[in-house]
Amino acid sequence: MTDVLEKARKLLARKGVALAAALLVLAIVAASIALPKLLAESVPEITYSAFSRELAEKKVTKVLVEGKGLSVTIGDRTAFVRLPSGLVSTETIDRMTAAGAEVDFTKPGFDPAHVASILVPLVLVGAVLVLLAVQTDFKPASRWPRVIRNIPDRFDNVAGQNEAKAELQEVIAFLKDSEAFTKVGARIPRGLLMIGPPGTGKTLIAKALAGEAGVSFLAVSGSDFSAPLVGVAKGRVSKLFQQARKRAPCLIFIDEIDAIGRKRGGGGSSAADREFEGTLNQLLVEMDGFNTTEGVIVIGATNRVDVLDPALLRPGRFDRQVHVGLPDIAGREAILEVHAKNVKLAPGIDLSTIARGTPGFSGADLGNLLNEAAIFAARENAAAITRDHLEAARNKIIMGLERRTLAISPEERRLVAVHEAGHALCACLVSGSDKVHSATIVPHGQALGLVMRLPEHDRFCIPVEKLEADLVVAMGGRAAEEVVFGPKKVTTGAASDIAQATDIVTRMVTEWGMSPAIGMVRVARQGENLPREVEQEIRRIIEEMYDAAKACIEENRDRLDALVDALLEHETIDGDEVRRIVAEQVERLAA
Repeated sequence: MTDVLEKARKLLARKGVALAAALLVLAIVAASIALPKLLAESVPEITYSAFSRELAEKKVTKVLVEGKGLSVTIGDRTAFVRLPSGLVSTETIDRMTAAGAEVDFTKPGFDPAHVASILVPLVLVGAVLVLLAVQTDFKPASRWPRVIRNIPDRFDNVAGQNEAKAELQEVIAFLKDSEAFTKVGARIPRGLLMIGPPGTGKTLIAKALAGEAGVSFLAVSGSDFSAPLVGVAKGRVSKLFQQARKRAPCLIFIDEIDAIGRKRGGGGSSAADREFEGTLNQLLVEMDGFNTTEGVIVIGATNRVDVLDPALLRPGRFDRQVHVGLPDIAGREAILEVHAKNVKLAPGIDLSTIARGTPGFSGADLGNLLNEAAIFAARENAAAITRDHLEAARNKIIMGLERRTLAISPEERRLVAVHEAGHALCACLVSGSDKVHSATIVPHGQALGLVMRLPEHDRFCIPVEKLEADLVVAMGGRAAEEVVFGPKKVTTGAASDIAQATDIVTRMVTEWGMSPAIGMVRVARQGENLPREVEQEIRRIIEEMYDAAKACIEENRDRLDALVDALLEHETIDGDEVRRIVAEQVERLAA
């Protein structure tokens, strides 16, 4: 019961201001309708006919003409008479005077009911705006900035980022014992900027840094500084640094700092632009406003360092950059070992094989891989995660969920098998290609089939031989369609292959200096267009790679047909089976 009451109390605390604003809006509507009537009808109202009878009997002693009616005194009582036309005529005034009534008029332009109907809503609207301003800037200390003490995370919890952790060791030493640095005149960076793709562990590293140093951790996001009212964002920046100084030594972590740190000078003159620049200026001033002995270090995280204002990156602010990149194969294995502690793996699961089969995966991707595999295992009511579950999870992440219910005709199914067999055959026979891991004609996501290749190791410098092999493999699907069905029967299935090949060749020609005709120059785009000679060179290279793929298919037609038959029979075959089929056909041809 206590938990229920506590939850109700927190809910009311969060929703109370919004509820009050809604009630005030209702009060505005009610007041604008009811108040004028209450003021205008504070005396009894009689009909015009009754007033005429009383006037004829000379019982009316005084008449006050006001607005659209008459305030009349009849004996010792007062009543209000609404005029049919809204105006009093000269004849009526003469008749009232002849009956002995004293006639007077209110001052023109003053109507208490009308004034009240205007002023009261304005006052209430002002109250609502003030209340909203308070709500906009209302950030309880327990929620904003979020202050975390005694963080349990350590660098042992961070896998696959050894270089980043090594670069942060001196920051830990400074936070633990700043005097050892300051006594020799050393200055620790005021700000650290963590740069890397999403999901690589920037937030985890920042928390582990605070945990290792044993200091408080103030966590905010760049979007937390956004506010609809002028001046609120700048005030939040000031409050953040005030609280940090009170808790020094501590770390301030600003996630997605590009939300408030974008380059200035875009030419905008709107109030939003001025507010953004004011917020950034306040951040710059605050970072200059504390000295290096206070023990307050600001850590920013972004995956878009190119959009940050240069003033943030100069020495004295975010003057040290820590790159948190995608993990290599050893890093991926270490990350998998960390995440594997939370799931149950079947005996014999080799994490190094999984790491080799997940190039380009971030730490978050690897965590999601094991979670998806656990979900597949739970669906089958399995006791542990098997290799098949891991394969299914990886295929889902890379290709999308299987679509076995998709109705495909036998003719189209054979066409997909021929297309994928062409990719697989070229991958097996072209020098420099990555090894085939699996081939399937089961639809995944938007793809009707797929050949997955995995590198033997991570590559950081890609040679021309590897790029050309990738191009031939990409063209292998369309080449197989043309060889088997003829030029008039090729389909739209090669759209993504063509897009991939065009992108690779364009970069070879315009960025990497791999075209003898263009030379080692960087070619700039003019909008979406390239110089004509560059486009001709791109077309030449793609056509050359297509001819190579077509020749490979024509010279190895028996192997292609064998791969097609295997795909039609089993739908999915692994890389070892692909290589066995290709080698078996070689032996038959030799015999």
